[in-house]
Amino acid sequence: MTRPVVLGYDGSRTSQRALVRAAEAAGAGGRVIVVTAVPRGDALAPAREPESAIDEPARLLEEAAARLDGYGVDVSTEIDEADPVDALVAAARKADAQLIVVGARGESYVTRALRGSVGERLVSQSPCDVLVAR
Repeated sequence: MTRPVVLGYDGSRTSQRALVRAAEAAGAGGRVIVVTAVPRGDALAPAREPESAIDEPARLLEEAAARLDGYGVDVSTEIDEADPVDALVAAARKADAQLIVVGARGESYVTRALRGSVGERLVSQSPCDVLVAR
């Protein structure tokens, strides 16, 4: 049995490309674990309306699962309130994943200066290979 692929999904165009790469890496009959992180109390995250903060993660995971349906992969989903890097690394460790796949994001200079880029942090902390889709 092949090891699963962890996908970080936020609904952006690049995360939709990452979804395709994750499905291809998992292959038919493989497993993709879709993770959406919704950090609480993050001063650098965009403000969210209370209703959308509750509904949005579940909607994103349903969207990802529907998109993955045609690839013949087994899909599981997780909503995590941790920092996105922490959530993806924890999911990869727990599942003994072969790969983490994420979409590239254009972070502001201030965000990168204060906490580093997500990609850099993910690569340095990941227990497996990381693929960043553009």
